[in-house]
Amino acid sequence: MMKTSRLSWLDIMKGIGIILVVVGHISSNKIIFNWLYSFHMPLFFFAAGWVYKKKQFFIDIKRRIQTIVIPYFSFGLVILIYWQLIERKFRYSNMSFTKALFGLLSGEYNYLDFNVHLWFLPCFFLTVILFNIIVNTTNKEIAYIISAVMSLIFIVVPLPEMLWGLDRVFMYIAFYAIGNYISNDKRDIYNLNKSIQIFIAFFMMVVNFILSYFSLTTGIMWFVAGSIGVGGVMIVSNLINKNKFLEYLGQISLLILCIHGPIYRVVVKIMSILINVNTDIIRQNFFMTIIVVIITLSICSIAYKIIVYIAPWMLGKQKNSL
Repeated sequence: MMKTSRLSWLDIMKGIGIILVVVGHISSNKIIFNWLYSFHMPLFFFAAGWVYKKKQFFIDIKRRIQTIVIPYFSFGLVILIYWQLIERKFRYSNMSFTKALFGLLSGEYNYLDFNVHLWFLPCFFLTVILFNIIVNTTNKEIAYIISAVMSLIFIVVPLPEMLWGLDRVFMYIAFYAIGNYISNDKRDIYNLNKSIQIFIAFFMMVVNFILSYFSLTTGIMWFVAGSIGVGGVMIVSNLINKNKFLEYLGQISLLILCIHGPIYRVVVKIMSILINVNTDIIRQNFFMTIIVVIITLSICSIAYKIIVYIAPWMLGKQKNSL
């Protein structure tokens, strides 16, 4: 069976995205935080929507369980045990092990204190499954409309916390639909002169930054700012097109998402001891934050090599396909 060729620019886009995710989680700088959170998670839903292909429901859900659900529970359980036995003793948390386990099973953001970044996977699972169901029962055009309506509902109606992040599905499914819609649209900007593309990307990122800087990212403006930011990164990724480092990070972004939390906290703590400063100072200093990001990504890369060799199923992979 032939493997589908990967889109290098899309891996680059996810590579850029996962770097921004790690920076956003480590840095406590409010300006950086507001800017990155205006678009870095929509970017992943957009990228996934780009490669969506209609599949028979049971075939799709089987594949998604293997590539999303199994990694979620595998890494979630390992990190939960680590949190209970080690990290919880050094971090303030009044959440019991029982509640944390409930968080893992329910996928509810407010109960994932041991590794809150895992919220993405159950939400992503429901998003891709739901979109495929809508496409199979109607068509893509109706799926785009329903996705837009769902995200509009998210803006208008305060949704309660739901199992497996269903409330967040309403928040992000529009970006998944936009990614798929643009991938099928033959009109694009990539025939333009590269200088013009660079200008457009720069302009979009500046506009996105200004919107986030002045906190103009609530309600419908959150979708506007997110779309502008994602569009800017998309153009940059296409301009780069080939970069082994960013492509690799994009390919292992799922693992980085799952394990970077406990890793960067250990790195920050060790660094604070070595240079004798408070951990808050490290997280507020951009230069120190970048050092922590580099170390964290390096450790994640080593972890990926080990896990893909000894337990590829944790990453949704099969040994004979490696």
